[in-house]
Amino acid sequence: SLQPSMSAYYHAGGGAMRDEFVGILFAVGVFLYLYKGYTIHENYALNLAGLFAVLVAIFPMEWGCGTGCKRFTVHGTCAIFFFLCVAYVCIFRASDTLSQMTDQIKIKHYKTAYTLLGVGMIASPAIAFILTVVLRLQRSIVFFVEATGIYFFATYWLVKSCEISSTNVEEMAMHGKLRVMPFRMA
Repeated sequence: SLQPSMSAYYHAGGGAMRDEFVGILFAVGVFLYLYKGYTIHENYALNLAGLFAVLVAIFPMEWGCGTGCKRFTVHGTCAIFFFLCVAYVCIFRASDTLSQMTDQIKIKHYKTAYTLLGVGMIASPAIAFILTVVLRLQRSIVFFVEATGIYFFATYWLVKSCEISSTNVEEMAMHGKLRVMPFRMA
């Protein structure tokens, strides 16, 4: 049955989804860690996001404690930091590759999309935090708020892939033709 949060599937049904839940989080974590960002700041943020994704799997949510569950847990903290790291990449680092585009209208649209998606990645865990920690709500609405955050994350990667495929940034990066400066790329 529908659980009150995504993390509840670790325990639900006697752990029927545990392997899938942990496997997906480990896979996401490893891929984020292995992905090479275009700037050192993007790379560090993605490495941290990968670490936090793995920690979410290693430290499962509390289960069966009812109203006695702790308000702050390693699991929840790592989940929030995961989203903050990917939101940072989305809001502050996504435009690094836009310097390779010439169409100013497209650049503006991409910047707007990245900002909105980043805000969504911050808002989703913030709303989930308010619902579960502040209001102590344990209903399926939390699941849908968390799922929305995942969709923002997935949409960011889809939009970023479209942007990168419209330029030659990947090829330039592979051949060492991009010069990385402290906060920008040339």
